[in-house]
Amino acid sequence: MLFTTMKGRANMIDKLQCFFCGISYGEIENGKPVGVVGFAIPDLGVIFKSKWHGSLYECQYAGLLSLLNFIEANNKNIDALQFDILTDSALLVHQIAYKKFISPDLLPLYQTAINYKAIINYRISWVPRDENIAIVGLGDSKPYKADIDLNLEIDQSKRNPIDHSPRFGV
Repeated sequence: MLFTTMKGRANMIDKLQCFFCGISYGEIENGKPVGVVGFAIPDLGVIFKSKWHGSLYECQYAGLLSLLNFIEANNKNIDALQFDILTDSALLVHQIAYKKFISPDLLPLYQTAINYKAIINYRISWVPRDENIAIVGLGDSKPYKADIDLNLEIDQSKRNPIDHSPRFGV
């Protein structure tokens, strides 16, 4: 798999580390908590940050879905590439790996993350907060741009039947 980095160098990559995070500030705006979502792909020099409205866990799922959406939209040959997705959210890692304890308000976000497995070869794992590259500097300032709009509908023509058997480090 060949990627061109932002610095213009071509690199051969078969596995790519990606980081994501979500933070809720606890402030309320228009009746919803205000937060920030972000992701980073250090090998490609990609860093993303955007405002988001939702609980802590909704923001964390939004960070993951933003990353998965970015990967799908910007990678032509994703079948050959393994994405190691790292986060400091133990809850999301546990939910995606074991498919347990998913509250009704998180179910659509969870299902979308699982549906991406049919098109993106990814594994999600936990890292300590101080090792999550996506979070560095994220809480220092609030973003200026408006919320991102995540479309939770994924093109079903790209899907394979989903294996719902529990796996560790999915």
